[in-house]
Amino acid sequence: MKSSQAAALTLALLLCLAAAPAVLAQDNGGQAAGPPSPPPAQPAVPGPETPAPPTPPSGPSSPASGEFGDTNPFLAGEQTIGLSAGAQIPLFMAPGATDNNSKLLVGGVFGFSYQYFIARGIALGGSLAGAFNGTIGGRSLFVAPLSFRTAYWWAAMPFEFCAAAEAGGYLMRLDTHGMLGPFAKVGGEVLWRISQGWSVGVKGYLWIVPEIHTGSNSSLSRTSGLTEVAMSAVYHL
Repeated sequence: MKSSQAAALTLALLLCLAAAPAVLAQDNGGQAAGPPSPPPAQPAVPGPETPAPPTPPSGPSSPASGEFGDTNPFLAGEQTIGLSAGAQIPLFMAPGATDNNSKLLVGGVFGFSYQYFIARGIALGGSLAGAFNGTIGGRSLFVAPLSFRTAYWWAAMPFEFCAAAEAGGYLMRLDTHGMLGPFAKVGGEVLWRISQGWSVGVKGYLWIVPEIHTGSNSSLSRTSGLTEVAMSAVYHL
């Protein structure tokens, strides 16, 4: 009996030793024991981006080349509007007046003009003006010419120059008597460019005003010469 009990105890001990690894594996979640695995790699954290250098603020653009530097900056397609006011000075009357009552005194003049440049320095347009003169005899003369204008412009900046000629017609009124007739004038202007859009200066023109009568009054026909001297302002569109 004792030998059989000893054999049974020995067999039970061997079975316990054989079952121990399986029990330990179940306690560890079914994974075999071994060296610990390394932790998973963490994603790289992007560093701060280098900011782009700030764009400097844009200042006012400089004038286009040739705008204030070329000898003749007046290009095709440009336009001008002119305003003027000054004095109207009687220069001559041919033949002379028949009496002193018709002799003119210095008066005033105003004008408005428009021009369009068809080529470099060459402009076409028109003008409307009005002149008031008194006479020695106390009479009043008003002349309002409307004329076609052609002009040539050039520059030595900041100064601008113009030579022009005009032809058209006028409305004249001497006291209560009115008449129409042909008209012409020739002269020029000297201006100073004070800004991008404006020029100011002086102008001088000779007006030729024929007074034509027919029939029994043909002896009253005469041609007057008047000098316009005025301050001028020109706006460049």
